[in-house]
Formats: sequence, C-alpha cells, structure tokens
Amino acid sequence: MTSNEIRVYYFDGQCPWNQAALLQARSAANVLGLRMIELNLTEVGSDRPVYFPFSLVHNNHKIAGPVPSEFIVEIVKGLRPVAKQSETVDKPSRKCDNLSPYSRESLRDACNVCTNGTGRGTEEKVNWYNRFRGEDRIFGFVSCVNKRPVAFCEVIPSSSSPYSIPKNDRTAFITCIYSSPAEPYDFRGELIDEVIAESNRRGYERIEVLSGVRSPFPNGPTRLFESKGFFCDRQLLDSVIMLSGSDEVALMTKAL
Repeated sequence: MTSNEIRVYYFDGQCPWNQAALLQARSAANVLGLRMIELNLTEVGSDRPVYFPFSLVHNNHKIAGPVPSEFIVEIVKGLRPVAKQSETVDKPSRKCDNLSPYSRESLRDACNVCTNGTGRGTEEKVNWYNRFRGEDRIFGFVSCVNKRPVAFCEVIPSSSSPYSIPKNDRTAFITCIYSSPAEPYDFRGELIDEVIAESNRRGYERIEVLSGVRSPFPNGPTRLFESKGFFCDRQLLDSVIMLSGSDEVALMTKAL
C-alpha cells in the first residue's frame, strides 16, 4: 500500500450501512486526491487485520465505517485528535416479548434495528442473504417488544467469515449482535443465550465473536460476553478509529 491510496475492505452487502459508507469514502478520497481501492472481502479475502464489515485503511490509520467523509479527511490530514473510547455505559438488561428466527423476512426487522429505524440498505442486505445461501448457512434471532424490533443477532460458520480469524466448520461466528440505541434496555443477553442453545443443537463446538474492548462496536463491550462465559482468545487490533474514539478489538470465545 502506498501513501497516495486509500483501501476500503467491506463484507459485501452483509452490513446495510456499507453502500452509504462507500459513498462517503469515495467523496473523502476525491477531496484528498487519493486513489481509492475497493475490496469486497467475499471476493478477495484478506490477511490484513480487518475486523469490521467496513474498514478504511490509509498508512497507519484504520477507520471503521460508516463515518462521514469530513471525518475521514480530518483524520488523514491530522486535523482531528482521536481520544480513546470511553467505557460504554451499560443499560439495564431485559427480555423481549417475542423472539423470531432469522429469515429473509425477519432480517428486514434486523436492518431497522441496525439503521436506527431508517431501513437504509435493507435490499442490499436481502440480496447478500440470498447470495450467501442464508437459509443454509446463517441463523440468528430478532427480538420484538410490542411488535417493535428492538435487537437482533446473526451467526455464520467461522469458515465463512471474511475476517482474519481462525476458521473452521465447528465454530459458530457471531457477525452482529446489537440492541437498538433508541431503547432504554439491552436485550442482547437473551439473544446470546439463544445463540448458545442453537449452536449446541447444531453441533458446534465453540462460539466466537469480535468485540470492542470498551466500545459497543463491533458487538461490544467485551464484558457483555464475559458475563456469558466467553473469554478473550486474543486481542486483534491495538487501535481502530471510530466516531466515538479509538478502541481495541478482541476475539471472544466460548467452548460448548
């Protein structure tokens, strides 16, 4: 990689934010006068330290998307100081009224949780699910309260993950697990319990998930998973830049 280029790594349409993030990255590259190389991880794979559905790399900067183009420009030019991510404030844990299995239909509700109710990128997500043979290779759940989606999780075999992690068919890999930021409660504890039970039923030997150490992204903070018996297998990134600050990324593991 040279200093006159920006590289973007993205997990196809797995994240409904990816197309919007690509537009912002292209705009930033144009302002900076840098060549942008777009790498779809499902097509090229990567041995680079990439652990988000959307990652932008320039020199020593690793930025996790989606972020506005202005943010990218300021980071690359050194105009914006980056503080460490503060500890995420935990919300009270609560159970939902209804838990639906992941499917073409329910993933639309999952996208609404992920995109703060906008539904942006839902069609790209549905298309990815179809290309990925979702009914065969993906499972998960969507939590609802008063018929309103409030949280979701998504799981694939780790052998199908595009990230630089150990891969095998006996490990379930949680790609995403998020509770709506608009909700006063955190519904993820119940989802993790369901993932553990379903992974056992499917004959998996362990579960892995990438987690921010202090940040809610990706899927964090790590203490959420530690409370469910996961341990930190390894720290993968010393620093990744997000809108809320920089954080480390850990690979959390639970044996079944």
